[in-house]
Amino acid sequence: MFSIDIQTVYLVSFAVLAVFAVVFLRHWREDPDRIEFVLWAVGAGAGSLGAFLALVSDNYFIGTSFAESYLLLAAAFGWQGLRLFDHRKFDLRLAIAGPGLFFVLTASAPVFEQDANARILFLSMLGALYSVLIAREHLISEREEHLANRRAARIWFSLQAGLLFLAGLATFIAPVPQDGVSAGLPFWTAPAVLAVFLQSIVAPLSFLLLLRDRLVVETRWASATDSLTGLANRFTFLDMLQTLSTKVRGEGAFLYVDVDHVKRINDRFGHSGGDEVLKNCADIILRELPEHALLGRLAGAEFAAYVPFCKVEEAEKLAHIIHDSVEQQMFFLDEELVPVTVSVGVAHGAMQVTADELLKRADAALHTAKVNGRNSVVVWTDGQRPSFA
Repeated sequence: MFSIDIQTVYLVSFAVLAVFAVVFLRHWREDPDRIEFVLWAVGAGAGSLGAFLALVSDNYFIGTSFAESYLLLAAAFGWQGLRLFDHRKFDLRLAIAGPGLFFVLTASAPVFEQDANARILFLSMLGALYSVLIAREHLISEREEHLANRRAARIWFSLQAGLLFLAGLATFIAPVPQDGVSAGLPFWTAPAVLAVFLQSIVAPLSFLLLLRDRLVVETRWASATDSLTGLANRFTFLDMLQTLSTKVRGEGAFLYVDVDHVKRINDRFGHSGGDEVLKNCADIILRELPEHALLGRLAGAEFAAYVPFCKVEEAEKLAHIIHDSVEQQMFFLDEELVPVTVSVGVAHGAMQVTADELLKRADAALHTAKVNGRNSVVVWTDGQRPSFA
């Protein structure tokens, strides 16, 4: 069996958590809108202060009741910061409730001062509760957003909750002696102290790793999407089109949508006006398409949609719905009502039609719509050879 110097553990925990508090504060200064950095910084700072008070004070009120309440506060703020990181509501009252209750009871009820085992049991159960809550947040978020280190963090906090729960139960099996002589501490105290020490390192580190993971995901997403509309960009759309059309064996319809006369809008209202029109048109197209459709922005005013398992009649009907929805939408630029229309080329493919060929057919149909005066829907038919002059 191994032994651990508790004073050394407190000292290292104080230093490590103080460093993490500074790191989170620096992140917040770089991005002031990310309030989770503030919560994590406060949590790490509270944990650091708690370890410092436990290290330097022999007074029960300060070195025990205050110190251990701050350690719980670190876990509570870590939990609420994680909720905010994952775009869920946070409640500081919930964060303060557990540590506040612990402080009030341990500072006022003589049983906790007289019986170390009662205090350890109370502290272990609250610590286990916060570890369970953090593990639960990871489990919920893991289903919604895949981050590389999410699963490892969930497993760690689940194990931590189990260790703290067992430490609480161990006070019944092998109680801590009331004289506080370290040589007489039971066998379970060393691994329990080690687990709490590791938690002071792993918990804030896991939050930093999640932050890095999300930055990686956001960078990849930014490179794959159009910054104005949030739709897939040309490269991503064509890549996804190849994959999707192969899976459904080419059976589907392709809609090529061009917003008419965007250059005129840009010349009159500036590029911000044209951007607003394009973004609204993208929202309309996305709204009218089936959920399983693939939509992307291929060029300045051109949008493309692939609808698997869609017959040509259904595709033509869908194109007219999109055309009419845009035409009926009221676009106000500089408090002026601006009419906006679209031209749509439609092509339908079967098993023998490749994605590239489908795109070319829809492009040919769209070109016909433009040549014929725009503001219309044209369906590609065999033998159609529009002039590109």
